[in-house]
Amino acid sequence: MPLRTIAVFFDPSPAGEARADYAVELAFRHRAHLVGIFVVPFGWDGNPSESFVRGQAAVRELIQRHTTSELAATKAASQSFATVSTREDISCEFRCIPPGEANEASALNALHSDLVIVGSPRSGGLPQEWSAESLLLATGVPILLLPEDWSGTAAEHIVVAWNASREARRAIKDALPLLAAAQSVTVLLVDSHKNARHGEEPGADVGLYLSRHGVKVTVERISSNGASVADAILGFAGRHSGDLIVVGAYSHTRASQMIFGGVTRALLRDATVPLLIAH
Repeated sequence: MPLRTIAVFFDPSPAGEARADYAVELAFRHRAHLVGIFVVPFGWDGNPSESFVRGQAAVRELIQRHTTSELAATKAASQSFATVSTREDISCEFRCIPPGEANEASALNALHSDLVIVGSPRSGGLPQEWSAESLLLATGVPILLLPEDWSGTAAEHIVVAWNASREARRAIKDALPLLAAAQSVTVLLVDSHKNARHGEEPGADVGLYLSRHGVKVTVERISSNGASVADAILGFAGRHSGDLIVVGAYSHTRASQMIFGGVTRALLRDATVPLLIAH
């Protein structure tokens, strides 16, 4: 299924505008509709003295001040998105989410997209209490995490982390439009001899599957050489100019990941290139 709707959580900061710019590039390349989502921050600045405000007039003045702050933030975000989105000829829209509805509305707005873009490592653009993992588990929509300092290309040289799991298969399916449009795709297997699910020739079947979809794919089998699997994946992407890593999330139970770390969590924590996760 092609990408028809891309959503990006952004804000009018330099990192937020870079995130929107990245989303515009992908939307233009795939002729997708782009939805810019801005989670309006609370106008309350956390000043403890405001808890002691008394009297109707003072309370009204305080509420008005907060409302004015929220409206100003929304206007700045709208203008920022308009500036970035008009750099290419794309279909787009701007949506703002009020502070009191941030969590539920964020999931709802992401639910009807083919791809959602957020910031990394602090899940830029999302409600304060949420993470990319939260959004992924709440919606099932693939999430692309863009590092705040990323200045490279957009999904032109993709590395697929393949372990023959259901989650990795889901990640490939969700990323297929990006894979088909990329200049190169590498299916990467780390320590494949330790996983019987790969079969007699690890990676051959998935490589053939992707090639039938028109993907320019190669298969690479590497050893971790005592490093973690996540470090092996990141090291390979760095050495081969990978600009997007595709990975299935939570191949093990959540409890095991919390105890032992896990490849997904390590990639979420340490990735310095864009990361697409699917569940």
